[in-house]
Amino acid sequence: MKIIINPKQPLDFQTSAGIGNFDGLHLGHKKIIDVVKRRSEENSTRSCVITFDPHPQKVLGRKEVSLIFPLGRRFKMLESAGIDAVICLNFTRELSKVSAENFIKDILLERLRIRDIVVGPGFSFGHKRKGNVDLLRSMGETHGFNTVVAEAARVDDRVVSSSAIRNLVRDGEIGEANRFFGYDCYIEGVVVEGEKRGRKLGFPTVNLDTEWEILPRPGVYATYVKLSDGFHESITNIGVRPTFEESKLTVETHIFDFNDDLYGKEVRINFVERLRDEKRFASVGELVAQIEHDVVAVRGILRDHPKDERIWR
Repeated sequence: MKIIINPKQPLDFQTSAGIGNFDGLHLGHKKIIDVVKRRSEENSTRSCVITFDPHPQKVLGRKEVSLIFPLGRRFKMLESAGIDAVICLNFTRELSKVSAENFIKDILLERLRIRDIVVGPGFSFGHKRKGNVDLLRSMGETHGFNTVVAEAARVDDRVVSSSAIRNLVRDGEIGEANRFFGYDCYIEGVVVEGEKRGRKLGFPTVNLDTEWEILPRPGVYATYVKLSDGFHESITNIGVRPTFEESKLTVETHIFDFNDDLYGKEVRINFVERLRDEKRFASVGELVAQIEHDVVAVRGILRDHPKDERIWR
């Protein structure tokens, strides 16, 4: 896949492009990507995704937005989805002041050479968000490009969106978030040295240092850890370890039947289901008994759960 950052010169190929932030790569984005790939095949163009960095809301300051996935991870997922090229536009206050008409003419047509533009329902763009599907269709008739509105993805009549997924992940509703994603919610990071308390308790853990902006709600989760040799069953605690009167938020994972040294290695943790809140125990013995109970529960949860690297199942 070709990644083009803030192109100044016209592309040397025509595109069928989806446009948006594509944060989370969820089932709603799949609808857009599927249409993009189909139009690309029909019109002999390159399938393309147009996205922005940083997120427009971060620049305009209307509200705080935490990204579900870092930009680099989104690029890798788009490549796995079969997209030919990603165009990443640097979103600035200057770009936010470009009129919708000029955005279409100067960027979409002149620089990105669109033949088809695919958007989600309610898509808006340009200065003061005055651009919409009607404008795209009108200018498409004049300038010779097609506008396609992909249908919304729904789960039990709920519209799938990045904002809905953010709320589900933050609330610890991982099972529901995974239905919206179409795959397991996950985070990535580097294994760092911890206090080694888990080893002393009989449950050695890997401690994750991550740049992910959104973490699941503190608690205990059934998880998989992806290593170089595949997926390993695990249990993960996100929290502050109240039994030991600590306050720093940590992500700790006990990998079942595994004792290799992972310090400095990059790992992925897939979240399958939330078991319970983190809580303070009266003694270390009570904590160990609860962990033993949790491990049994996790093994049951993961027994028939699919584990693979497909973006969408």
